[in-house]
Amino acid sequence: MRLALAHLGRQESLLRLLKILVPLVHQAREEGALALLLPELVLGRQGEEDLPQALEALAEESHMKVVAGYLAQGPRNRLGVFPQGPFYDKVHPFLALGEEGDEGVEPGEGPVVWEFQGRRFGLALCYDLDFPELFRSYALMGAEVFLVGSAWPGEYQELLAVLARARAAENQAYLLLANRADTGSPSLAVAPDGRLLASRWEEGLLVVDLDLGFLEEYRARYPILRHRRIEAYRLW
Repeated sequence: MRLALAHLGRQESLLRLLKILVPLVHQAREEGALALLLPELVLGRQGEEDLPQALEALAEESHMKVVAGYLAQGPRNRLGVFPQGPFYDKVHPFLALGEEGDEGVEPGEGPVVWEFQGRRFGLALCYDLDFPELFRSYALMGAEVFLVGSAWPGEYQELLAVLARARAAENQAYLLLANRADTGSPSLAVAPDGRLLASRWEEGLLVVDLDLGFLEEYRARYPILRHRRIEAYRLW
C-alpha cells in the first residue's frame, strides 16, 4: 500500500493552501499513493468554514483520500478524512505552561478508527504521541497504521522521533506523521519494528510504501499484543 505525506508550513488563507495543495494531491496520485496525510492545523488557529467543503471537493475530484488537520467548530482540533469522514478530535489538548497550544479547544471523546482498503487506521494529532494508551487502544481495535497530523516544535524534535518510533514499535504498526514545516521538526514514516523508514525536512511530498505482508509476518513471529498480562498490571 502506497501513501503520501505532505510536509507543509501553516498557510494564512484557504486560497493559498489550495494553491499549494492541489498540485501535491495530483503528484501523490500520479506516484500511486492512495491517500495524502496533511499536518495538524494547516491554517493555524484560524477557523475557516469553507475548508472542509474545499477538501471534500478536492478529494472527490482527484479520487484521492485527503487526511487533514484543521480547527473545527467547538472549537475542536480535528483530523478529518475527505471525502465523507471519519473525523477525529484531538483527545489530548496541549496545555503546557508558557507555551502556545490548544487553549480553549474542547478535547475529543476517544479513538477513531478509519477503515480503508480492508485495513484499519488509527487517527491522532501531535501531543497525542505522548500518551501510549491511545495507540495501544488502536492496536487492540485492530489498527495496523497510525496516521498522525502534527505541529511539533523544532526544539523537541529528538523527542518526536523517540515517541513516534516507540508508538510504532510497541504496537507493531506503521506510523506516518505529517508535520508542519514551519515548526522546525520533520515529517516521519516509521515501520512496525521501530525502524525509521523516511523523513522529510523541506516542504513537499514524502511517498511511503507500506509492506503489510511484513507487518503480518512480524506480528505473528513476535506477538506482543498476545503476550500482554493485563492481570499483572491492572490499576485498582
